[in-house]
Amino acid sequence: RQRQMCIRDRERKSPFVCSVNGAKEISIENYGSLGDFSDEKIVLNCYKCKMIIEGEGLLIEYFTDVDMKITGHIHSIHF
Repeated sequence: RQRQMCIRDRERKSPFVCSVNGAKEISIENYGSLGDFSDEKIVLNCYKCKMIIEGEGLLIEYFTDVDMKITGHIHSIHF
């Protein structure tokens, strides 16, 4: 099951898009910058907030200046 969330940044007028596919994959667009990361926690510095992804065996499959894909067993996502 896939869920998608879109948060619009007021200054940049670009949507922050987060697509979660089950508990094993998350794709993020327009995220800002990558903060701390380990195989149990990934912190993204978004434009107006921080996004914290917690789980087990987390892996950043790829990332560019606008999007990224994270896989692993995702336990929680906090803003």
